[in-house]
Amino acid sequence: MQRSPRWGQYVALAVVGLGLALAQVWVRLQVVAVGYALSNARQLVATLEGERQALEAQWRALTAPARLAELATQRLGLAAPRPEQVVRVP
Repeated sequence: MQRSPRWGQYVALAVVGLGLALAQVWVRLQVVAVGYALSNARQLVATLEGERQALEAQWRALTAPARLAELATQRLGLAAPRPEQVVRVP
């Protein structure tokens, strides 16, 4: 009682087909995972960009010349120099 050589070919073909199907599923899962990671990265970039813009606006407000002059006079008691206090270096 010998097996027919065709059954062996069918089994080999079925194993190869199953392997290809599993590879297809694995690749598809990887594509979905990378898509989620890309979506998260884009959301993080948008959030960080918003924070950067807010910090730039805050920086401009804190370093405005009028504000710095006001702080210098009120907190530190500074004033513009009188003409006799200015020394010109030749």
